[in-house]
Amino acid sequence: MSEELEIEFKNKLSTKEYHRLLEYFKVQENDFFTQENHYFDSNLWELKEMQAGLRIRVLKDSAELTLKTPFNHYLLETTDCLSLTEAKQLLLENKIDSTGQVGKKLRELAIEPMTVHLIGSLITKRFEVKIPTGLIVLDQSFYGEQIDFELEFEVQEDQAGKINFNKFLKKHNLKRVPSENKIIRMIKESQKSN
Repeated sequence: MSEELEIEFKNKLSTKEYHRLLEYFKVQENDFFTQENHYFDSNLWELKEMQAGLRIRVLKDSAELTLKTPFNHYLLETTDCLSLTEAKQLLLENKIDSTGQVGKKLRELAIEPMTVHLIGSLITKRFEVKIPTGLIVLDQSFYGEQIDFELEFEVQEDQAGKINFNKFLKKHNLKRVPSENKIIRMIKESQKSN
């Protein structure tokens, strides 16, 4: 189990901007990895109402259950590690593991873990590169009929991070277009198709 503050800046990218950044970082096909995000909420959308998010993330060799909750203008991530077998079984049963720290945190929020169910999924093809000022993440995400591109900049400290993020945008001639969280984009897309 881990708990950490997520301090990141996000920006929508056009297809052209995304490919320009891939070219700048000389990204090869084997530099990418894929992650599946499977999102959960209750029938009453309790997590959405409190601007929180709950997901099982499946990677090539591992998986994790993460709850993101608002905390002082940031998101606090509470994560339980899962094996691939556990994650696949939970997804098959349309539930989460209620025994770990995520389950405990949900109960603290007055949400019974057994009431949450899968609300949708999103697949991301991701490239990450560490630079001196933080972690640059380039995402291509697939959900519903949508494909979108996004830049994320993960940092340890907010003010310096904001300055460095703006410098990065300026250096690469990128217009500031804030991006919504993936879960919000996925929910909007699924509600369009319903």
